[in-house]
Amino acid sequence: MRRVTVTSLIVMAIFALTACVGGGPKIDPMAHQITPGDIEKVTIPLECKASYKTETPRVAITQFLNNTTYGKMTATNTKTSGESTTTRKSAAVVGIVASPVGVGIGGASASKTNRKYSQNVDTFMREIAPNIGEYAQSSVENTMSNIGGMDIFDRNNLQQIMSEQKFQMTLGDPTTSVQLGKLAGVQYIITGTVDNIATKYKTKAKNSSNTGNAWLNLAMSAATAAANTQAGWNVNVEMTIKLLDVATGKMLINKKVKGHEVAGEQKDFNPEMAITAAKKAMGEAVDDLRPAFSEKFAQRGYIQQLRGMKQVALINLGSEKGMKPGTKLDAYDFMVIEDPLTNAKTCNMSKIPVDLVISNQVQATQSWVQVKGKPEQTARLKLGVIIKRQQLKGQSLMKKLF
Repeated sequence: MRRVTVTSLIVMAIFALTACVGGGPKIDPMAHQITPGDIEKVTIPLECKASYKTETPRVAITQFLNNTTYGKMTATNTKTSGESTTTRKSAAVVGIVASPVGVGIGGASASKTNRKYSQNVDTFMREIAPNIGEYAQSSVENTMSNIGGMDIFDRNNLQQIMSEQKFQMTLGDPTTSVQLGKLAGVQYIITGTVDNIATKYKTKAKNSSNTGNAWLNLAMSAATAAANTQAGWNVNVEMTIKLLDVATGKMLINKKVKGHEVAGEQKDFNPEMAITAAKKAMGEAVDDLRPAFSEKFAQRGYIQQLRGMKQVALINLGSEKGMKPGTKLDAYDFMVIEDPLTNAKTCNMSKIPVDLVISNQVQATQSWVQVKGKPEQTARLKLGVIIKRQQLKGQSLMKKLF
């Protein structure tokens, strides 16, 4: 019964993921007239004006510490070659044979085989120096570049500063990382460690038997196929990733993440192939922090124009800020909250329950957005309302299952 539940989830996941594939909606902004309700402007309380600041922070990503057993390794390669020579000799043997009917001459043959084999064994050594710390650094850089909303400090400039100031090329100490961040003039430092790389061989699963139920057979076949994609050398990576605020020295993120990749089905262990798979697994591990990073560095803009009774909106974020067709956004109302004891006033953001999706109309600094929602909710949208890219998700459902 448990197996049926798991395989059914797999099938549903496949259908769900297939249904989600696609770009943004196609709209024609000029086909929507501007109505009186579309020109309403938001009133921004004094306490909330700071929320409209769109300063792009500078982020530096350092090389990670390698705490695994995968350091500098030496591999031995042996090549064997040879040749064989076979010589066969035959000779006749003659003898006298006595029988009841008389005496006769009989013959028999004898053979001898000589085999000679010469072998050459060529053995050579080669060094494998996996740059584990650099691989982790690159994985974080790729993820942060895809998230957007920040300027990533150039790696070469960062290494130059480290060399001039005699910093170690890998930084595990948060205090040292903060010092480097101040020298580089960045607001945030991302650093961390690669804690473990483990490899384990898995064999292929056997085909499921016929249950007599077509849907159950399909689900079980999907489960078997999914399991077989994991056959071979499974490489699991564990990392610790830290985000530091340079100004305060505070650690904003300190989380352990895991990644997984299959290195191949060959039975013999290949360290180079394992390292290559580990590099890919690091990318999957970092992907788990996409929601946290996207929330911290989310692109923020505002509505510049509304049309068609607030069916479409123009925002001041475009492709330069990572906007693509299909990107989802959130819109926010502001209200001032006064503390009854201290009388201190603070700005409170309230999400408006509407769906905002970037359309096919994307420019460098602007995008047209499709608006969907109940009329009483879309009516809350006004010119100047703040919008923010929705929090990005981490690993896909399929990766979590397998």
